[in-house]
Amino acid sequence: MATPSATGKKRRLGELLMEAGVIDELQLKAALSEQRKWGGKLGRTLVEMGFVKENSMVQALCRQLNLPVVDLDTANLPLDVVQLLRLDVAERYGVFPLGGDKRQKALHLATADPTNFESLQELSFSTGMKVQVSVSTASGIDRAIRRYYYGESTTASATASPSTFGVSETTFDPELISRGGPAAPSSNGAPPPEVALELRELAEKVVNLERLVAGQVRALRGMLELLVEKGVLGREEYLSKVRRE
Repeated sequence: MATPSATGKKRRLGELLMEAGVIDELQLKAALSEQRKWGGKLGRTLVEMGFVKENSMVQALCRQLNLPVVDLDTANLPLDVVQLLRLDVAERYGVFPLGGDKRQKALHLATADPTNFESLQELSFSTGMKVQVSVSTASGIDRAIRRYYYGESTTASATASPSTFGVSETTFDPELISRGGPAAPSSNGAPPPEVALELRELAEKVVNLERLVAGQVRALRGMLELLVEKGVLGREEYLSKVRRE
């Protein structure tokens, strides 16, 4: 299997991101603490806690490991690319097939964590192929799996933030619908396609905002627990302040 590190030294995701300057030690420790409690992948935890954006993490990993980056939302891949890797394997390891040569026993995959050598070795062993990797966002891999394996129509959305829901966002006018204008509902009671699309996009933004808020709460909790653990802040002192508020 082709290793991402030119020196062959196994370097962990958190270490690389700290070296790249996209997270600091306190953020890494808070994310690791949260990961130990709830499981999941460290990269996704860092993103959900608001410590780093997906694209920034991908770019940092590519620079540190000298690996190519792939945008699965714009990549023009053949539909039969899914024949290179079973769906259950792609979902289990969080990877997506980009291409391969069965005669050369070579498989090119997109992964969000090229430092997970154990998983890549397992993939190489189970497929009997030499694995090469490019780096993509975890959400991009999720969308590609839904699009290519399940046949869903997916679109990338910007990382949620409170400003995402500002007054500048596209809206529809309920009065226009009630007057029977261009956006009036169809005779069968279902909203017209353009309104249904806007509703789906709005629902997705609400979900993203909920994830953002939950991530910020997790980040704050993780930071406070570290401060208490290191003796910087007393637990009783913190609780008393909360009660006063």
